[in-house]
Amino acid sequence: MTITLTTFIPGTKAKADEVNANFTALKNAVDEKAAIDGDNTQIFSVADATNDEHAVNKGQLDDLSDDLTVEIKKAGTKFCVKSGNTSNGAGHLFSYSVLEVTPLIAGTYDDLVVSDYRGVQTTISTTPDSIDLTGNSDGNYNIFINTSGELYILNNTIYKQPNRPTMVVNDVWLNTSVEPFECIKYSGTTDVEFLDVPLGKVTIESSAITAIETFAFNQDGHNITAQTTLESGTNLALSFSNLCIPDYENGVSKTWATQYTAESNGFLMCYAPSNSTNSYVTINGTQMQIIGGSGAASGSLVTLPVAKGDIYTFTGSTSGTIKFFPMRAV
Repeated sequence: MTITLTTFIPGTKAKADEVNANFTALKNAVDEKAAIDGDNTQIFSVADATNDEHAVNKGQLDDLSDDLTVEIKKAGTKFCVKSGNTSNGAGHLFSYSVLEVTPLIAGTYDDLVVSDYRGVQTTISTTPDSIDLTGNSDGNYNIFINTSGELYILNNTIYKQPNRPTMVVNDVWLNTSVEPFECIKYSGTTDVEFLDVPLGKVTIESSAITAIETFAFNQDGHNITAQTTLESGTNLALSFSNLCIPDYENGVSKTWATQYTAESNGFLMCYAPSNSTNSYVTINGTQMQIIGGSGAASGSLVTLPVAKGDIYTFTGSTSGTIKFFPMRAV
């Protein structure tokens, strides 16, 4: 921008027209600059930035904010309910009568927010249809929800562990040996990616529902975060003590004289047979002796807690039996 002004010489008279012209030129220059740069009352368009020197417009900032929000959500606990209806500090997503399961989701209850195994979250703001269990045999059934908000049940096992289990049709495996996790459902011949989320479990006995359970919020059996809403009157001591229970259904056998890294918080159950006075378990460099009893029918069983990332080994002159149980919450 170029401004042409009249220059005045000291000791000479200034003409009013020339002075006014200088002021007018300055005003026009300021106005032109304001039109280009804007002020707090002006709105103008900025093209999308394509290099480091360009300005960033609001649309690009909003897109970046949305992307960051998605990534932050993915970093939390996956393959679980993030939030929903609670009662006395615990998740409460179902009621039942005879052979019908009624969801306590949305409507007069809180919306349900779930995260699939990838960390992608879905909000269910419409109450799903009830589940009619008429015609189902006695047994335990896991309750799932898909991204469309539809509930269904499967008489299957949900595995949450690093090693592939022996699976039958409809079994689900959350593979915790990789990061990010992988999750599949076994069809009987092939593995199929599984994007649905487990919500709870229902039990049928003598052709009627006898029990129903809502799985703990924000807990996937591998990583645990304490984000469940606690209501007035919640027994905190009981709630946190429940976090320290082995997941007996998903125990993993370990090999003697082999070093392992704990894949999650959990427990080591180590059995030393009779007369095994030289059996040891070492955790993060600290060695502890496991002493078996005397006599052919005796032995020693110890249970030791470990945290995710702890390094442990079993050694000694006599081989024993070792199993790792991940921690679960109820």
